[in-house]
Amino acid sequence: MHPVSISSAHISKNHTGDIPKPVVPDGAVCLFAAYCPTGDLPPYTQFYLKNLILCGFTLHIIVSGAPIITEQTRNFCTQYGIHLWCRENGGLDFGAWQYLINQDVTQNAPLVLLANDSVFGPFSPLPSLLQKLQIHNAPAWGLVASRAITSHIQSWFIGFAGDVWQSPSVQRVFRQPFADMSREEIIWHGELGLSIALKSLGIPLHTLWSDVESPVARLFPANPMHVFWRQMLVTGKVPFLKQELLRDNPYHIRHLDEWERLISTQNGFNPNWIKSYLSQTSARNRVHSSWKGRALYNALSTIDRYRF
Repeated sequence: MHPVSISSAHISKNHTGDIPKPVVPDGAVCLFAAYCPTGDLPPYTQFYLKNLILCGFTLHIIVSGAPIITEQTRNFCTQYGIHLWCRENGGLDFGAWQYLINQDVTQNAPLVLLANDSVFGPFSPLPSLLQKLQIHNAPAWGLVASRAITSHIQSWFIGFAGDVWQSPSVQRVFRQPFADMSREEIIWHGELGLSIALKSLGIPLHTLWSDVESPVARLFPANPMHVFWRQMLVTGKVPFLKQELLRDNPYHIRHLDEWERLISTQNGFNPNWIKSYLSQTSARNRVHSSWKGRALYNALSTIDRYRF
């Protein structure tokens, strides 16, 4: 499968409304991985991409698993100046990012962001989130840091200053054969490996939300985007919802049907996009939880529901 060549286009006010001042340095690059077998980017992904553009990123999206890219998607990318690539599916997001890295699209970038389409959102303006993160003062950063398995920044949104990105420790992660790995191996060697590389460089895990120092998380580590999804939305610290949580609910967390009344629509996100996705997408059941895991996740989620 060959890359799709899409030329850059100027983003006018007619495309996105009033354009705020970019919050990332000129030349900052976002590598966005999307699994889209139909070749047609859904509206919630397009919405996320527009928010990334508003931050000032040069955006490269790689669509995996699509035999063709629809005209609508091509036109969207042309309109917003997005560089569109496609490839055969393999290696999950790390395989997709690796493909783009091998095209030398991050050379000389002062900042690199890795993101993917595994979430719904943002439910509040993304430029404001990056300002809160103070990304200019951090060598690496993300939205969520978790103690699950080992302390790490969740890789669905993780950024690096240019010198950190080009460091041998980080680049070594992307020289691994992700296409030959299972999902579990990619999590260990890719997602966790990135944060281990950062820690080897003496770089802290800088995020807007973290349970790394939490005594409870030390005893009962869990995926915060599953157990604390309500807190993320109510506080606005992490205005995203994981698709896996709503689609699969692998830990059988109760009261997930309350998501709609908790998300903010002030940023322009349409809840009907989520409803449409859930009605058309079958559960994947990639995570097989034990009764102990389900009990733990429900206990933590129930406590969070009473708090928020």
